[in-house]
Amino acid sequence: MALIIWVGFFVFSEEGKLINPLGNGGRIDRTKSNYRVVGFLPTWMLGKTLNYCDEVTEMIFLGIEIDENGNLLKNIDYARYMGESYQLMAKKITDCGGKNVLGVKLFEDEKIEEFLRNDKARENFFRGLRALKVERGFEGVNIDFEFQKDPLMILEDEMQVFLEELRRENLGEISLDVFANTVIKGGSDLVEIINKLDYLVVMAYDFHRPGMDYAGPVAPIGSPIGERNIWEVVEKVVSLSLQKDKIVMAYPLYGYEWKTETSEYGSRVKRGWWALASYARMKEMDLSNGQMTWDEKSMSPWWTYEDEGEIKQIYFENKESLRRKFLLVEENGLGGVGFWALGYEGKDSEVWELLWKTLK
Repeated sequence: MALIIWVGFFVFSEEGKLINPLGNGGRIDRTKSNYRVVGFLPTWMLGKTLNYCDEVTEMIFLGIEIDENGNLLKNIDYARYMGESYQLMAKKITDCGGKNVLGVKLFEDEKIEEFLRNDKARENFFRGLRALKVERGFEGVNIDFEFQKDPLMILEDEMQVFLEELRRENLGEISLDVFANTVIKGGSDLVEIINKLDYLVVMAYDFHRPGMDYAGPVAPIGSPIGERNIWEVVEKVVSLSLQKDKIVMAYPLYGYEWKTETSEYGSRVKRGWWALASYARMKEMDLSNGQMTWDEKSMSPWWTYEDEGEIKQIYFENKESLRRKFLLVEENGLGGVGFWALGYEGKDSEVWELLWKTLK
């Protein structure tokens, strides 16, 4: 890999050649980049985000919920997908050369198992998708079935069969979301399932989250012995010789704030209170009080301070922590970067400019 030298705003290669890191106005130039940049748009952020154009190659609306019988639930999420605001946004993405992907979600273990084992439920689901594609149109389907008890259940035979059937429906590209632990613990079944996909999205976040006993980084690249981290995912991709160009690493545009018992790194939390620390929120926050620290192992920042007699800690993402994560994709030849969630970065282009600087 060529040595790159930063001098102020400009970038020079070791041969002295000036490189424009911003590409097309600081956005992704699809004519020059082979990377996927996948943005997840949660239903509650609709209308609160940038008007994405060149920033993403795929926008996944997450999403439409189904039940164990394969019915598309006609709830508020469905209404937002069918609404004018989303359809105008989707048209803009298409006009800019990107793809609109329909995200389908189900998060209850027993219902996922029942759906996957029921031929009629799957047929009902495919029928609903075909009708929705005719009515509204989409260019791919993203499956977000999250088993809560065992991350490896998503790789079992029933899921393999389901993906084969989904492929035959010709509904566009197929992607699947999995936990980082699914990759870390997976084996040959992971190889087989990737063969059935256009790309696999690794949810490389929530390593620490509300409900856990100790505070910590949401997406650590490295970690203390006994804790999981993103680097383990990369190592497993390499050791299993997975199709690297099909691996999209989805990173958080947020962190978490906790009340903690001490100001030490990884302190035990006080249960019952937490807050989201979005990228946009942390950019606007006055961090002059308290103590800001960079953790070299996780390669992420954290801040501890006192508020009305309570010790609070925030573990979050900034430009440097995201840059390190983007480099993992670029240096290891992975297929792209994903973000949870669109809107959390705010309404300026800082994150997107950083991304294009990093992905060569």
